[in-house]
Amino acid sequence: MFYVIEGKMQIELDDGLIDLDAGDFIIIPKGTRHRPVCKTLVKCLLIEKCGTLSKDNTGGTYKE
Repeated sequence: MFYVIEGKMQIELDDGLIDLDAGDFIIIPKGTRHRPVCKTLVKCLLIEKCGTLSKDNTGGTYKE
């Protein structure tokens, strides 16, 4: 889940972009390809299940 505290951001999905403003949140279903896009400074809260694999915690080797 991404929760935007301050600023604006987008979430890029395979089928397009979703705009998020302060106070908005989005829950990404398991297995959905996505990436955050921030063109300006943003404060957001990211909540994910413990043990979620990403490029950051696998040394950049994680691939779907």
